[in-house]
Amino acid sequence: MNNRLYPINGPIPSPLKGSISGTSPYDFDLEKARRLLNEAGYPDGIDPSTGRRLEITIELGSASGNIRQMMELMADMFRKIGVVLKPSFNTWPAFIEKMNRRQAQMFQLGWVADYPDAENFLQLFYSKNESPGPNHANYRNDRFDELYEKIRTMHDSYERTSYVQEMVDIVIEDAPWIFLYQPMQFGLVHDWVQNYAPHAFPYGMGKYRRIDASNRSEWLNVHESTTLDLGGN
Repeated sequence: MNNRLYPINGPIPSPLKGSISGTSPYDFDLEKARRLLNEAGYPDGIDPSTGRRLEITIELGSASGNIRQMMELMADMFRKIGVVLKPSFNTWPAFIEKMNRRQAQMFQLGWVADYPDAENFLQLFYSKNESPGPNHANYRNDRFDELYEKIRTMHDSYERTSYVQEMVDIVIEDAPWIFLYQPMQFGLVHDWVQNYAPHAFPYGMGKYRRIDASNRSEWLNVHESTTLDLGGN
């Protein structure tokens, strides 16, 4: 992705409280993966009930070039431990329908925060938010739920942060998600657009922006004449 992504090591992205820096909890470790497969009852990736390779279908909400390349890479990684990863490409409406009906063995999905707080991400693991709610992993953990019900009404404090960290540890240990990345955000703005500031939560900010009409007209005149000169040459 040409360095347009940051690796993410937990359910909460940087720079929010609860984000984890440093080494990923799920390092690329083929020997560990083979050992865990054996412990789970699939020695060398073989399903003992059928004698065949373990097959996992991953549901996807797009068939774009990036998604296809990512799936090829992931399938190759799974192949190294004897597991077959089969991508299932869907239209976005069909994908969401499968999520809501719990018809996915495995899936890839992202989340765009509504507000800058860890709770907005931790809600994705709260059992009462199961599908068709945002907890599409349909994850349940009683201790996590207990802590979530505490933090969602607490003000920012050391105690709240400690609860958040415990919740993050629970999610990492139970692994309902495999954490991939958070994207780098880009914005291109003309200098005749005023009152614009880069912001991860720009909702409703449009009403504050202004257009410098004279600056814009000057810019358009320059670029239109440049286009004409180039065309003439």
